[in-house]
Amino acid sequence: MAVTVGLVQQLSIISPTGACVWVGPRVNNAEVLYVTNDGSVADAAFAANLIQTFAAAAANYRAVSVTHNDDDGKVTMLQVEPV
Repeated sequence: MAVTVGLVQQLSIISPTGACVWVGPRVNNAEVLYVTNDGSVADAAFAANLIQTFAAAAANYRAVSVTHNDDDGKVTMLQVEPV
């Protein structure tokens, strides 16, 4: 598993349970990650919660730690860093 740390530079919400998010120290130095679900109710709720948390972190200029697979950018865990 890989961890990307930084500010939410951009959030593109595609659907209530799908989004692309750019995380990094600056806009021109950010990693593109994505949120999606497998169609189950539990995974859809998890994806929706991730998107809401990314949006709150972006609106409040809070850094995040995003865990994702080494071979792709699918978000598996999100932590908003303390102030």
